[in-house]
Amino acid sequence: MRATTVPSKSRWTCADLLLGGDNPNGGHNGFPMAIKARAVDKQTVSKMHLLLQLLLCIPLVVGEVLPLQPDLDNIQMTIRRSVSRDDKLQVFHSIWGAIRSDFATDTDKVKGLYRQLGIFVRDEVQCSSGSTGRSACELQQEVRRHLRSLMAQRLANLLNAEESIQTYGMYIASSVEPALVRDILVHAIEDVYFHRPLEKLVQQLEQLYADRDEVSFRMMIEAQLALFWRYQSMHDNSEAFLFNVAHMVSKIRSHHMYASVDAGLQKRVEALGKRLPPVLGLLFDPQGFCLLSRSDREYIYTTITDDWNYGLNGRQVFSWHEKNLTDSAGVIRAFVQEQHSTPVFTLRGELFKWYYFVDPSEGNRLAALRSGSPSSSTSTWTIAYVEDALIFRQRDLTLCAAEKFDGERRLVKMLPGQMHTPPSEACQWLPIACVPPK
Repeated sequence: MRATTVPSKSRWTCADLLLGGDNPNGGHNGFPMAIKARAVDKQTVSKMHLLLQLLLCIPLVVGEVLPLQPDLDNIQMTIRRSVSRDDKLQVFHSIWGAIRSDFATDTDKVKGLYRQLGIFVRDEVQCSSGSTGRSACELQQEVRRHLRSLMAQRLANLLNAEESIQTYGMYIASSVEPALVRDILVHAIEDVYFHRPLEKLVQQLEQLYADRDEVSFRMMIEAQLALFWRYQSMHDNSEAFLFNVAHMVSKIRSHHMYASVDAGLQKRVEALGKRLPPVLGLLFDPQGFCLLSRSDREYIYTTITDDWNYGLNGRQVFSWHEKNLTDSAGVIRAFVQEQHSTPVFTLRGELFKWYYFVDPSEGNRLAALRSGSPSSSTSTWTIAYVEDALIFRQRDLTLCAAEKFDGERRLVKMLPGQMHTPPSEACQWLPIACVPPK
């Protein structure tokens, strides 16, 4: 085949060679006449090689060095010059070989080839349509695996380095189909699973969600699902991880975008929720919960009249003597304040929206704060759980049902000496759904 030359004064780029442009030196759409591809003939193979050279932008003239970058986003217009599907497939194989040789770590080039292969398989061949179809689909899957590996490794590197993953997550979500996004997330999590604290990974993966963006919201959900099922498959046991997952599931379910998530994804979220300890589901229930002491099955409640005010801004809190009774005065919600390895919570009585606090001047009794902001030293708790019960602690003190206040009421206090697990039954609290009075 005759060598092709390009005038040294022409400023050729990959896009010029592939897509064409005005060419004062001859040729249609910017292609020199000598390299215009026509119907397949005896020189098909030679033309394929020349096409590959064009895609790789090999320098064509002395004094003008062109960038060695295949313009893969524009492959399709060039490949249309080939006539048969076999010829087009041969071009794809040649391009893939060149990428593996010189651009194996270039995600954009691999992505461009994967996209064009997808169009080819969708529009021109089927996987079951003979040897050409099978070969095309095998090539597509090979490129897919490589692209998955590149994207998963990059995401894993960002997670390990504790860098922001939001921008790269958006890039992944906008680049490939949802099934490949899921595969990338699964492989990235496998890569980092033994190198990052699991409870920290829950928080890092939340960064995938970009505010008000539904695609990134779904991707974040997929990531949390992948992490949890990996945890399940490893038969691991981490209370801190389960706390953070339960909190995340609660945030997902209560998010305004959750209603627009497809039913299949919602079903998978609900399946995850059922695998969590039920006590955590109640703890993070946005409707709140009531607390019964395991020892007496008496519920904690906030007194409802001003007669029970005390001090500058306190309202008395007791447990009531009737077993298993609950009502609106006992509805509590827990709010995560800090995301450490063990979360820190505030507790709020929902009837008046008053936060609970511990009053050291009253023997560390529990009370409700009628005004002002809750203090980090007296209004935050770490929470552990034993079977179906919650344990609330501040430093070396544990929340317990204490002595009787009168014939109907019992004080609730923070007591020392209950740091063992499990503590006494008076210091174990059963979260249950509150039943309104009839």
